[in-house]
Amino acid sequence: MIGLLTSDFTLYHDAVNVLRKRQLPFVSLTFNDEIPPNVDVIITSSEEKKKIDFDNIVTWKNGSNIENLIDKAVMLSRSKEIKIIFGIDPGDNIGIAIFGNEKLIRSLVAKSPEQAADFIKDYVRDIGADDVIIKIGNGARLIRNRIINFLIDENVRIEIVDESTIPCVDNDELAASTIAMAEGREIKGMFSIEPKEGEIREMQRLSRIKSKNITISKELAKKVLTGEICLDDAIKMQRSKNQA
Repeated sequence: MIGLLTSDFTLYHDAVNVLRKRQLPFVSLTFNDEIPPNVDVIITSSEEKKKIDFDNIVTWKNGSNIENLIDKAVMLSRSKEIKIIFGIDPGDNIGIAIFGNEKLIRSLVAKSPEQAADFIKDYVRDIGADDVIIKIGNGARLIRNRIINFLIDENVRIEIVDESTIPCVDNDELAASTIAMAEGREIKGMFSIEPKEGEIREMQRLSRIKSKNITISKELAKKVLTGEICLDDAIKMQRSKNQA
């Protein structure tokens, strides 16, 4: 059970909203209450922590991510140590699943390799896990490799999972969960993000579909594939060049 003990209105309001939305059991406490024996972890502010005589406390600082704070409380309510496994399904929409101590905590979708990597970096920092493993599917080569390269210098273990060995599902978040629980192969170094000819042609095909009539150049397609520009900007640039 999570105990919420704070006189900080913002923290209380935001925490209650998340706890109720995720249907997590909790109890609201006051500083005059005895802490019930069924409370496993307490959420409070960093300023109020010193007023609480309890071993298992999660503290919130102004500006902290409240969803991550709740995740940490959930994990610590089950174990004193935290082991996190991220499952990542690379693609146009990047599925991310978070397992804490082998239980699914939550899942989400990122829109770019940069957004996925930034989320994971911030999450690991906020949670302060004892052990972190990132498992990423082997599909969508360039998106996969960009995510790996963004994370390779972090103090985490990164594994690639062969997606042909796991069930195929048409849901990015569910696919990420499946990847998180699969066996992976650990990798150590950076990966190439140099686009291949087939990937360039596919991006040019997508530009024709999106714009209805414009095929971006190979140079622009490469920039889209490596994340330098987005497809919309590439189409605008090609349209301007065609009209010049």
